[in-house]
Amino acid sequence: MLSGSAANPADERVSIGARALTGDDYHGHVFWDTEIFLLPFYVLTWPEAARALLMYRFHTLDGAREKAAALGWRGALYAWESADTGAEMTPEQAIGPDRKVIAILCGKQEQHISADVAYAVYQYWQATGDEGFLLDAGAEILLETGRFWSSRARLEADGRHHIRGVIGPDEYHEHIDDNAFTNVMARWNIRRALEAAALLRQRWPERWALLAGRLGVDDSELEQWSRVAERMATGLDPVTGLFEQFASYFTLEDVDLADYAGRSVPMDVVLGRERTQKSQVIKQADVVALLMLLPGEFAGDTGAKNFDYYEPRCGHGSSLSRAMHGLVAARLGRSGTALQYFRETAEIDLADTHVAIDGGVHIAALGGVWMTAVFGFAGVSLRPDGIAIDPRLPAQWRSLAFAVQWRGRHLTIRIKQDRHSIEATLESGEEMILAVRGEAHDLRRGQELQVYGRPSEPRHEPTHLDFAALQHSKSFAHYRHVALVKIVKSLRNGPTGDLTCNQPPGIPALLDGNLGDPGQRVALLIE
Repeated sequence: MLSGSAANPADERVSIGARALTGDDYHGHVFWDTEIFLLPFYVLTWPEAARALLMYRFHTLDGAREKAAALGWRGALYAWESADTGAEMTPEQAIGPDRKVIAILCGKQEQHISADVAYAVYQYWQATGDEGFLLDAGAEILLETGRFWSSRARLEADGRHHIRGVIGPDEYHEHIDDNAFTNVMARWNIRRALEAAALLRQRWPERWALLAGRLGVDDSELEQWSRVAERMATGLDPVTGLFEQFASYFTLEDVDLADYAGRSVPMDVVLGRERTQKSQVIKQADVVALLMLLPGEFAGDTGAKNFDYYEPRCGHGSSLSRAMHGLVAARLGRSGTALQYFRETAEIDLADTHVAIDGGVHIAALGGVWMTAVFGFAGVSLRPDGIAIDPRLPAQWRSLAFAVQWRGRHLTIRIKQDRHSIEATLESGEEMILAVRGEAHDLRRGQELQVYGRPSEPRHEPTHLDFAALQHSKSFAHYRHVALVKIVKSLRNGPTGDLTCNQPPGIPALLDGNLGDPGQRVALLIE
């Protein structure tokens, strides 16, 4: 990733294209891939390069302002495909597999890119504490993207702010309303903009006065932003805990992807573009992508519920999709599922998987492999006072070692499966906190920290048959199919699997009554 990319701390006006420096697919244009799949690697291993990549977004901020203004909104809407100036480079038409002309709407409707850039800015600030970047560039990006969303979301009769006519990460569905990923990321973006404004006002009042005056931001506008964030429609059902991917998604045809196993082409080619758009088939992680970026938005076990609902409906028509699913599965403790996605992501360029690589390697997928290992299996996350780690290694792995940086410190971490241990060494920098499975430890230079913890995750993956989360399915046959798929997955890594069931009244007893009672627990044994 270092040698094949365009990351260069000495040049703030370049970024990494979809195929890096290895090929000319997408003409070297910059997508959300860079901020979401590559910046995490650079932030924690080469922050100087990460800063330059974000400065590229600062230098193209005027192009983002122009795009927003041309579409009738305020603030900054970044180009879906960006080049040197930040102007929108997405083509307006393409030729489909049936040789018909297809309108390309991503350039106008895939607007979550602005929240993606803001997300990367905030993650860099949290990991580095780079005050110069925040004051010179980061705060302005957060404010202008927050301003965009505050003008983009419209207050309607139901008292909620809605964002209509967009495309989420799932590009099979166009011109949709209230995409959960877009709306929740927009709300998060607005709140981080307000946080940045408050921080500058408190710590650097003179700089805040200059920036606010130049951008024309006053207290009344900030109050309006706060109201938009507070009343943003999100699609969350408080009863089931499910985010509806977009308005009316649950009413679409529920296609069983298992019926198309072994296909060699994407699902939109199999079903046809029109039927795909009227189905629940997903091109790539959408709600699952939200779960990857903002796990705090999923209270209790709702993260698992959303993953269980959306994973079977994803056709993985993008090279980015499996990495997102793998990272989320690892965080959920489903190491076997995560390892399968990890391998499939690595195989995109390494194996004969019918994916054309003559246009260059899929560098964002490579970033996803690193993220699955470090954020997923190692369980790394950032804290205000240090780094946290909560490892869940696959049973097949003996150890995992990696190096990261945090606010000027360099540290190495090794996780050993057989000893259930974590070894950490602060190679340089001042004393810091390393939280291991929720317990804070002081990490000092020259003193290796060894922590022995609970045993590794069991070889089976506990499975909960949540019928409430499947209530939008069309038939008992689908219930039975989903249950069998879950059972197979629960047995993937070993001889036993535990299942629980919350079967509501009115649903026929499943598997000849074996799971008929709510809360009943059964152990499945394979001889």
